[in-house]
Amino acid sequence: MVAAGFKLRKIRTVHTLGEKFRRARKRRGVDLIEAELSTKVRAKYLEALENEDFDLLPNAIYTRGFISTYADYLDLDSKKMINLWEQQTSAAGNEVGDDFRSGKAIKERSFVVTPRIIALCAGVTFCLLAVAYIVFQVVSFASVPKLAIDSPAKDSVVETDQILVSGKTDAGVNLAVNKESITVGSDGSFQQYVALQNGLNTIVITAKNKANKEDSKVFVVERKTKTAEAK
Repeated sequence: MVAAGFKLRKIRTVHTLGEKFRRARKRRGVDLIEAELSTKVRAKYLEALENEDFDLLPNAIYTRGFISTYADYLDLDSKKMINLWEQQTSAAGNEVGDDFRSGKAIKERSFVVTPRIIALCAGVTFCLLAVAYIVFQVVSFASVPKLAIDSPAKDSVVETDQILVSGKTDAGVNLAVNKESITVGSDGSFQQYVALQNGLNTIVITAKNKANKEDSKVFVVERKTKTAEAK
């Protein structure tokens, strides 16, 4: 029990961190302000070290830096001073070192990939792919199917009684040549021979998708027979 008007003070001996710092500073003949200018450590933190008011200091990693800098400035062994600080804080129940290590371990664990994170990422990826697929299908459904013709060439003149019609369109469309359906490959390619009559022949190629959107190409092919040329 403490009588009124009295205040408990920490008892420092020559073996404590604070007393070692205080004695070394006085031997050097400097005050806390001069020490602050030389070490770039604020005087209030140097004073907290000398008074062993460790609760006034920032976290452990900064405190270790302050102790090391102050010890080097006062020609003390910085490693021994840090060990002394750890011993005193541990004995006082502060367990600064353990708290710092625990905090570091928690931060490290926060970056660990867990099954839950993997499942969440997989779910998000699946949803994005599903949305992209739906958008692609809607755009494909609503747009006119592409239709590229490799053969015949425009305004072709031939002597044969048939001509190859070939090209590429979208997979899954209904393709017709002069209203006659022809097969479209899985990659959208197609080819079909069309019979020709003497003279001009009109070839109409039509591609229609499931939304009834269609594209058509019209070609005029002239067939000339050798007999006609002789005459």
